[in-house]
Amino acid sequence: MPWKLSPSLSRFKRSLILGNALILAVVVGVAVRVAEDSHQAQEARARETAANLAQTLAQSVSAGLKLIDNALQSTLKRLNELPARGQQDARELTRIAEDQRLLVPAMNGLRVTDAEGWVLTTGGRPAVSVGDRGYFQAARADVEQTVVSEPQEGRIDGGWGLVLARARIDAQGRFLGVVYAGMKTARFREDFKRADVGPQGAVTLRSNSLRLVARFSPQEPGAEAGVGTVKVSEQLRVALTENPARGSFVTHTAMDGVERITAYEAVPGYPMLLLVGLSTEDFYAAWRQQIAVLAGLLLLLEALLVGFSVFVYRAQAAQVRERSRVEQLAAERGALLDNELVPMVKLRDRHEVWHNAALAQLFGYGHGELSGQPARLLYLDEASYVQVGQGYLRLAAMSSYRTQLRMRRKDGNPVWIDLSGTALPNGESLWLMVDITAIKHSEEQARHLAFHDVLTGLPNRHLLFERLEFLMRDAARNERWLAVCYVDLDGFKAVNDAQGHDAGDALLRAAAERLSAGVRDNDVVARIGGDEFVLVLNQLSGLHDERHALNRLLESFAEPFVLPDGSEVGVGLSIGVAMYPRHGRDVGTLVTRADEAMLAGKRAGKGRWVMCEEPADFGES
Repeated sequence: MPWKLSPSLSRFKRSLILGNALILAVVVGVAVRVAEDSHQAQEARARETAANLAQTLAQSVSAGLKLIDNALQSTLKRLNELPARGQQDARELTRIAEDQRLLVPAMNGLRVTDAEGWVLTTGGRPAVSVGDRGYFQAARADVEQTVVSEPQEGRIDGGWGLVLARARIDAQGRFLGVVYAGMKTARFREDFKRADVGPQGAVTLRSNSLRLVARFSPQEPGAEAGVGTVKVSEQLRVALTENPARGSFVTHTAMDGVERITAYEAVPGYPMLLLVGLSTEDFYAAWRQQIAVLAGLLLLLEALLVGFSVFVYRAQAAQVRERSRVEQLAAERGALLDNELVPMVKLRDRHEVWHNAALAQLFGYGHGELSGQPARLLYLDEASYVQVGQGYLRLAAMSSYRTQLRMRRKDGNPVWIDLSGTALPNGESLWLMVDITAIKHSEEQARHLAFHDVLTGLPNRHLLFERLEFLMRDAARNERWLAVCYVDLDGFKAVNDAQGHDAGDALLRAAAERLSAGVRDNDVVARIGGDEFVLVLNQLSGLHDERHALNRLLESFAEPFVLPDGSEVGVGLSIGVAMYPRHGRDVGTLVTRADEAMLAGKRAGKGRWVMCEEPADFGES
C-alpha cells in the first residue's frame, strides 16, 4: 500500500513552498529595484555629464568664434579709418588684415575682397573670387551682421571649415566688399580632443541646418568623412523640435552605428549645435558587471533555497517519526543565512538579535562583537540614525523601507550603504545592506570631470561662472571689492609650435601651478581654454588692493619654466582687470571687460596688467 502524506506534512509542504516563493519574490524584487534604480541613476549621470561637457564645449566654440568676429570688426574699423582716396592699395588692405590674423592664432586667414568678390592680394590681377559664395551674398544683403557660413571647402587654403564674414561699406553706405576669415574643421577637432568622452564617445559640431562642421571620436581621431553632409538620427530631429536650445536622447549614432547617450547645446550667439555622445557600452560597463554579479548571487541563492527546501521537506517527513531531525534542519537553515555574500542583521527595538558573517565582515567587527549591540553603533552620526528611525513608521505597517546613506565601520571610516529593511511578524525587522562605496566614488569622479579642466585640474568655465556668482553676492553683502583678471600667456604659442603639444601641455600645467601659488587660498584660478586663465581676487577692501597681487604674479613669471626634457623656456603674462561693482555687476560683463583690457595690454606691449577703461594705467611690469 503506498504511503500517504499526513495532513500536517501536507500543510508544511504548502507553507514551505509559499515561504520560499515569498523569500525569492522579496529578494528578486529588491534586486530588480536596485538594478532599475542603479540603471536610472547611471543614465541620469551620463546625461548630466554629457550635458555639462556639451555646455562647456559650446561656450568654448562660441568664445573662439567671438575672437574671429572681434578681429573682423577691428579690421573693418581700421579700414574705415584709412583716408578716402579712391581705390585703396591692396597691399595696405592685406597688411591690416594680416595684423589682425596674427592676434587670433585659431583663425585661418583673414582676407579682404572688392565689391565683386575678388580677393585683394599684393600680386597682379586677383585670381580668386568668392562672389558666388553664400556668405558673400548674405553679407552684401545684410551689412550690419556677421554672417556664418555653412561648412565648405576653401578655395585658397583648401580643407573644410567655417567662414565668418562682414560687409565693408563706405561713408555713403555703398558696398565695397567683405572681410572674412575661417576656422578649419581640423582646429575644432583639436579642441574637442581635450574632452574626456571615453573610448567610443564622440563630439560633433553641426550648423543649424544640421550640416556636419566637425566631429571627433577616439575611434576615428583624424577623420573628415561626412563634413558638410546631413546624416542624423530621427531622435535628434524630434528632440530639436521639442527644445532647440538643449536636450538629450539615446540612440544609435547615424554616422557609425554606436549607441550613445547624447546631449546637445546651442552654441551661444552663433547658428550652430554642439553634441556630446557617451557610449552606453562604456558608461554602463561597471553597471553591467554589477548586474552580472547580482544575477549570479540570485541564481546561487535560488539554487540554495530550492535545494534547501527539498532537504527540509524530506527531513520534515522523517521528523514525523524523529523530532530531533527538526533541530538539525533549523541549524542548517541558520548556516545558509550566515553567509559571506549578502550582509544581513535582525533587530528588535533597534538592537541586534542576529547577524551573519557578511555583516560583521562589511563593518570590520570580529566574532561576537556586534551581539546585542544597539544599531546606533553602525551609524556615522545622530542625524543618520534619526533619519532611518523614521523608516520604522513604514515597517510598522508591514511594509519595506529603503535608503542610501553613509554608515561607520569599526575603524571609524565611512562606507556608503544601500539599506533595505523588511518587517517580520514577531515585531523584529530584517535588514539587508549592500556596499555601494565604489558607485558613489565614480559619481564624484564624473562630477569632478564635468566641472574641472582635464589638463590642469583647475575649475573650468562652468564652475568659474558658478563660483563668481557666489563671490559677487558675498562681496555685495559685505560691501567689498572683487577683481576679475583675464590672463593670457605671452610667448606660449611659440613654445607650443616649436616644441610640440606635449611640451605645450606641460607648460600649461606648470603655469597653472604658478598662478595658483601666487594668489590666496580663498581666491579662484580657472582655465577657460587654450592659454587663457581667469583669476578672481575676492574680499578686497579697496579699489587698489589688487595691485600687489598682480605685480607679484608678473614677477613670479619672470622665472623660466623647466620642461620635461630639461629645457628652459620663458613666458610672461598679459592681464586685464575688471572690478566689481565698478565695471560690471554680472559675470558675463566682468569677464568680457577683463578680456578687452587684456587685449589692450597686449597691444600696448604685453608683460603687464591693464585696468578696464583705464588704458593709460598699465600697472607695474
